[in-house]
Amino acid sequence: MRLQVLAIAAVMMTSAFVSVAQARGSSSGVMATLNAYMYNNTTEVTAGGGTASSDSKVSIYDIKLGYLTGNGLYLGGLYTMRNSTNGSNSTDGKNLGASVGYVGASGFFIKGHYILSAEYGDLKEGSGLQADLGYINNVTGNFLVGVELTYRSVEYKKDESNASVDKYKMTELFPMLTVGFVF
Repeated sequence: MRLQVLAIAAVMMTSAFVSVAQARGSSSGVMATLNAYMYNNTTEVTAGGGTASSDSKVSIYDIKLGYLTGNGLYLGGLYTMRNSTNGSNSTDGKNLGASVGYVGASGFFIKGHYILSAEYGDLKEGSGLQADLGYINNVTGNFLVGVELTYRSVEYKKDESNASVDKYKMTELFPMLTVGFVF
């Protein structure tokens, strides 16, 4: 009896995985996603009867466009826009890179990006790596929503505001929200 229950459970699980894999196969095509990270901070300090406040904001947007095969292989590109504001000082940046990854039938994915070109304010001639680990799900039709954890490490070779800098390396780890389409 126990063997029969295990056999039935195995058949049910196998058929569930096969149906998920078949549904995943129909999701091949061009995949376009927008990923967003925003962090806002306001600090107030009261001292000597006076109050001073400061605002800082960071926003990072990744635009990813690539081809998703029926077996889950993803090949594409990455374009990043970022802005950091601290009080009245604002710094803009951008990255451009190539991507490869795997998007599983269940929605979990991993993507690796080689950043070919990066700039951030006075920092120029940057290159580096980015890795994304996350989950996406079809909400309706081809519309996707998800979350990811992004690791990014970029090394800049030139600082236009300080010629004595040989290299400047920025490494980050942050969560991002994802919206996208497969068409």
